[in-house]
Amino acid sequence: MEKHVELGCLLDLYGAFLTQRQRTVLEQTANEDCSLAEIAQMEGISRQGVRDALLRGEAQLYAMENKLGLLSLNRGLHALRKELSGLDADRIGERLDALIEISEGGHGV
Repeated sequence: MEKHVELGCLLDLYGAFLTQRQRTVLEQTANEDCSLAEIAQMEGISRQGVRDALLRGEAQLYAMENKLGLLSLNRGLHALRKELSGLDADRIGERLDALIEISEGGHGV
């Protein structure tokens, strides 16, 4: 289930960069929990075609996340917001440092 949630988040962030078929197949997998056979029937393609589109689409989503890190940044911001409510200054500083490193791609500016 966790993979479906992560895939849905990645799809929200980077889905516009996929082909229409990849996006449709991934949406049906992540958001509607459809099987390969169900998707194949709805899309009029083979199960192998669905599987290929899924694998290529997932690979592209994870490659974009590895390069851009928007999901990681989003998670970090949510964690920071949660910690700000407790006003733990040391933890806030650590989170800010981690977010700066993520936003700079680990290379600094």
